[in-house]
Amino acid sequence: MATPTTNTARPAKIIAGATPFGAPLKDALVSFLREELGIEVIDLGTGHSIAADVGLRVSSSGGSGVHGLVVCGVDSISSMLANKFPGATATGCRSVDARSICNSNILVVSPLTGGSAKDILLAWLDTAFKSPCPVSNGQPWSDDVQESLDRFHIKMTKIGVLDWEPGGCISCAICCLANPQVPDPFEMIPGGSVKIIQENPTSATMKFKAQSVEPAHHHTSGHEQLVLKGKMSVWNLSKKKRYDLVAGNYLFTPGGDVHMVKYHEDTKFFVNWHGHCDMFFDTAEKAIDE
Repeated sequence: MATPTTNTARPAKIIAGATPFGAPLKDALVSFLREELGIEVIDLGTGHSIAADVGLRVSSSGGSGVHGLVVCGVDSISSMLANKFPGATATGCRSVDARSICNSNILVVSPLTGGSAKDILLAWLDTAFKSPCPVSNGQPWSDDVQESLDRFHIKMTKIGVLDWEPGGCISCAICCLANPQVPDPFEMIPGGSVKIIQENPTSATMKFKAQSVEPAHHHTSGHEQLVLKGKMSVWNLSKKKRYDLVAGNYLFTPGGDVHMVKYHEDTKFFVNWHGHCDMFFDTAEKAIDE
């Protein structure tokens, strides 16, 4: 019979965050971790996509034992956001028994959970993965279950990691979502291409060939751009203003403002949207001047 894992050392540091709905519970759990358990906590505050920020920070820790805590209304959504990053394994726990069969390094809890979030957090910190629990009637797991848990843990560590070696997995459903995590450049408007850097919030680098024109359009959120090379002109038709930009220039365009763009040279710039970045084309009232 396989022996359950007994290493229950608590993490030295936890990255915490919450959606606005989960903020009060997050604050209480952060105080509990700091004052009663003596664990260092980096509190990222609140945000609708905060789980992605926590996942990125845990992923960036490089397996140094840093864990994460997310408090939100819908634990399944936050788990998916946090799990986008290699080495970040998030799960929503709704009972003190979940830890035995889930070796996650990011805990996602909700104020809507019937049990005590503090008890769930404490069990998640102190219960060894693969240890006996009520699901196994308090007995060590059978060999077949133990083998399955061992295999699953190995598989989880590979999710999100690029694997281009011969025979490597690049076509299964999960890895297709992760490999590569950043899409290849794609064409948005004739003469231009976009390469997404990250999502939630979305940022990208964009390239346009000389004499390309973006027709009148607006975005559902504001966006800021920094010109890296080239020369471009932006006509904000809503405000009736023109901005001539070259390498090093910055411009913020509020959400909803209708604008047109002309690229006088081959141009590349960085753009960051402040929220959901749907794009809608508009009818220009007046042709742009040269």
